[in-house]
Amino acid sequence: MNSHPEEAIIRVKNFPNRALAEAGQACLQTNNIEAILQGSDIAGTGMPQGFDLYVQAKDAETARGLLERLYDGI
Repeated sequence: MNSHPEEAIIRVKNFPNRALAEAGQACLQTNNIEAILQGSDIAGTGMPQGFDLYVQAKDAETARGLLERLYDGI
């Protein structure tokens, strides 16, 4: 059981490709929000999953706001 919910890791956005996800990660880091990128570069799987960005729960609302302003609709 996590006794520090603000330290929980939360997915804040899924991107269709690595380049957009890395740009989003850089934007968050510029705003002092540490972000983890997770995804798959495996070609030919037939099921594109995209790339997810995760942040600490305490930063999730701010991170979502920044990413939505930059990537509205992506």
